[in-house]
Amino acid sequence: MSRTRALDETCVECENHLEAHQGPGAPAEFEYLVREVATALVNLGRGMSYTDAAKRVRMTANVGKTAALREVVNGQTVAEWMADFVPVVAARHQESEWPAVLVLDSTRFIWTNNRSGQTFDLFSVLAAYGYDKDGENGRLWKLAAAPTNDGPAWEEFLASLPGRPLSVVCDRDYGIIGAVQRHWGRGKNAVPIQLCEFHIIEKGRQALRKDGVEYDDPLWELLHVALQSRTGWDAFDAAVTDHPAAANGRRWVAYWRRRMRAQTDRRPSLPPVYGNGAIEEPIRRVRAVLESRR
Repeated sequence: MSRTRALDETCVECENHLEAHQGPGAPAEFEYLVREVATALVNLGRGMSYTDAAKRVRMTANVGKTAALREVVNGQTVAEWMADFVPVVAARHQESEWPAVLVLDSTRFIWTNNRSGQTFDLFSVLAAYGYDKDGENGRLWKLAAAPTNDGPAWEEFLASLPGRPLSVVCDRDYGIIGAVQRHWGRGKNAVPIQLCEFHIIEKGRQALRKDGVEYDDPLWELLHVALQSRTGWDAFDAAVTDHPAAANGRRWVAYWRRRMRAQTDRRPSLPPVYGNGAIEEPIRRVRAVLESRR
């Protein structure tokens, strides 16, 4: 380790005399201290811009210098540290293969031109959440930025790690579904794709509310368990078909009938993860950090 920041051989912080081998540590041939580099990277993780992080660390680095003070005008210094140090620091925390249950979702960052009102896609963040084969020990698995959240972007994301999950859980996102099928195959040997039950049921509730179905009507209880088994789905299907006021409910059932028959048939054989709600909070945190600097 290099040593630096000695003014007249006295530490500017503790005022003790320093020998040549003493003092705060710095990477070889660096004028910035290790702790200053680390602080700048932590600040980035908390949402500070590259430029602001660079200016702040430059002010600290100027303390105790006998040479002329230096200034920075952009975040290039910190951007280089991102490339140099973050992969090394992050490597031991990164997952090495896909989990048994893979939950996928994304968030888009959009910019609106205030003069014309036209909107533009800036980039997307693709996110994966994982569980073990028993549907337990869930945690955020991987994040990656991409120009879009379309099929090719998801296919590249899935190819970034080895492994083959027992199931994939997502909304009815055709980019995700197509990428999973292209990456892991179709037909009998395909990775099963479980559509998020919460979001499907919520659409069913909206349909019944639009129909004016009273909350004490048996349809509500049948809807509550409709996606838990093929028997439950068929019971709701029959009930809503015969209900005189459930026009929107019938349209909802007709839209999902084929897919939900297949999904409820397969459900008992899959790990017990049927929704993507757990991934939504990490995505909200990502948006909170990146939104102001998107």
